Amino acid sequence: MPKRASGTQYNTAVDKKLIRAAVALILALAAGGAGYTLGGSPKESVDISAQTVSAPAAGSTRVLYSLDQKRNDEEIIALIDSAEKYVYFAIYTFTLPNVADALVAAKKRGVEVRGVMDSEQSSNSYGAPLTEKLRAAGIPVVVEKHATGNGIMHIKLLVTERAYATGSYNWTKSATTINDEVLEIGTDPALRQAYENILKRLLDAYRGNSAAAGAAANVSIGTIDYAQASAHIGEYASVKGALVKAYTSKSGTVFLDFCTSYKTCPFSGVIFADDARKFGDLSRYEGSTVTLTGKISSYQGKAEIVLSSPSQLSP
Repeated sequence: MPKRASGTQYNTAVDKKLIRAAVALILALAAGGAGYTLGGSPKESVDISAQTVSAPAAGSTRVLYSLDQKRNDEEIIALIDSAEKYVYFAIYTFTLPNVADALVAAKKRGVEVRGVMDSEQSSNSYGAPLTEKLRAAGIPVVVEKHATGNGIMHIKLLVTERAYATGSYNWTKSATTINDEVLEIGTDPALRQAYENILKRLLDAYRGNSAAAGAAANVSIGTIDYAQASAHIGEYASVKGALVKAYTSKSGTVFLDFCTSYKTCPFSGVIFADDARKFGDLSRYEGSTVTLTGKISSYQGKAEIVLSSPSQLSP
């Protein structure tokens, strides 16, 4: 059996551990004051707090929290203004006129500007005016079109010939001044190229599917019976039927079933948990004829409409 250390030996060991811990803490604080380091390279410092509203210096990365200064929009504009060759972007929700103006100004000074946007966000009452402004300035903007009619273009990314910006930050007023968002801006060559490759892939994949055409395609085909919905995947329609059951799953997602057996039913309505509270108690519609309006998509071989607003459901 190993011998236990004497009191003196034990105290000495504890003292050494405390000293090592103190040294480690001092080093950590010193490192924090100098900025975090990426990949062990002193050239790639990440400043968590600084917000300079300027294009990033070579070999730098900074991570910005939206509510520190509430001006992430100005950071995006600084990147656009510093571009000399090209600006490629993908954005889910885009409602900031000042960012649109910066993109138009870049186009006018000879910078190549191209973008990818979400089909629904770019054509709703908030996004359509800016989409039209970009189109009128000669900036090609395409939208996603997935084969199933499902899926959104949820990326928030901008790339120039020397820098990139990405994170959770949408180009909206609420994301700038109210929401908790992060925005990473950097110049690492490998990361910048990886992000550019993704944008070029999307721009190529959705070539010809312009935002203007997408907005026009959102015109409803009219009212159809729920049994016909599967023949109109990817189209906008009002789908009518007798609601059998409004079922809420454990995750909070609500399924609007139009058949006694949902497993064999050709159509259903879906309301995700984040939006469900807007609709109130949907069991009040059970046994009644309702109409769901929106884009018909396909999930696991069945047609569905995802509802995010009560205006999409009418008795």
